[in-house]
Amino acid sequence: MSMSSTLARYTALAVGRTPPKLLSALERLPLTSAKYLVALLFLLNYGGWPLAWHARIMSPLFEGFLAIHLIKLLHIFSPKQSRKAALEAWYESQMPIGEHPFRKVWTRGGSVRLDQSDFNMHMSNSSYAMILDSARLRLALSAFPNIFRSGGWVPLSATHFHFIREIPIFSRYEVRVTIGSFDDKWLWVVSRFVKPVSVSKNRRTPLPPQNPLATTDSGASSSANASSSNPEAIAQSLLAREAAKTEPDGALLYSITVEQFCFKQGRMTVPPGIVLAANGFHSGAGASVPSASHKIKGKPAPPPHWPAVRRLMRSSGLKDLARFYAGGWKDVPEGERWWEEAMKHCEEERRVRLSPFVGGDGDGGEVLGGLKGGMEGVRGLGEVGAIRA
Repeated sequence: MSMSSTLARYTALAVGRTPPKLLSALERLPLTSAKYLVALLFLLNYGGWPLAWHARIMSPLFEGFLAIHLIKLLHIFSPKQSRKAALEAWYESQMPIGEHPFRKVWTRGGSVRLDQSDFNMHMSNSSYAMILDSARLRLALSAFPNIFRSGGWVPLSATHFHFIREIPIFSRYEVRVTIGSFDDKWLWVVSRFVKPVSVSKNRRTPLPPQNPLATTDSGASSSANASSSNPEAIAQSLLAREAAKTEPDGALLYSITVEQFCFKQGRMTVPPGIVLAANGFHSGAGASVPSASHKIKGKPAPPPHWPAVRRLMRSSGLKDLARFYAGGWKDVPEGERWWEEAMKHCEEERRVRLSPFVGGDGDGGEVLGGLKGGMEGVRGLGEVGAIRA
């Protein structure tokens, strides 16, 4: 079948399925007007052009590439050591050094384009995942740059969506990303789509969104433990508490997404606590508190363990850091494990926050409820059906 006959066939099929009233209106439309209409629709759907998605995904890599080469250009006549020091200073300025893992908030704004909307004139559910593709890479490069520089990677294991309110077409929104919790293998990230507060209505400094997944008070802890006997109770509690009318700063909540990651160096899985500490996170006094003594205004002071990380970063071209991630951390003596010291002050909070994701312990020692437990239960439904069939 030739190309022309194929095109004619599909054209006839499209015409046959077009509503008569719309077809009649299109037939009466002047050819010049039709051209302008097609051009206008093409321009309005610029976000869906070929390679547009790839450009959005790769933009943080391009930005980093240009920044690095600009530094090299500015120090082209400087000694090698000065150029190296300038690059190291830039790398550290991009890292979350001195931040608390549960207090840091990454934000990204946007508006609902025509190509992201459905026939109900609000953002299509499929567009949330496309937006998070870009936000996810920006988060990984901002929060865990060392794992990439040493040759590691951050695979995505699962994504859970909870849609609360629709986002109208052409409306502004903001994506707020926080670390939910982590265990020895997995790290959970919570992304909130919100309607940002108008500056004219509220000039207060935005507060980090309180994570209703769990709180550090005893009441929340006992509630999570009490509901762990029901396989779905914790997941439902998570969604119910997240669906509050507004965020602490007054922003309207549209949607919540939970993403589950792990960290890989080669085929080895790196515990998230190690990766967090190696990228500058800590939970001690002064975490996420701007320091007047820091050379970058508004940045917290480096944590006590940072000199140990610097030694790994600045020796053998990151080979020592790669070996450390690949299992070298196991050889560090108990009393010298700086990552444990960095994370020890948030250990209780980490455990409480972990409950909505993995559930609690059942009477037989099994894990019940939570997002992970709930989805594993749904997965088992198909196996039961296959056996009965």
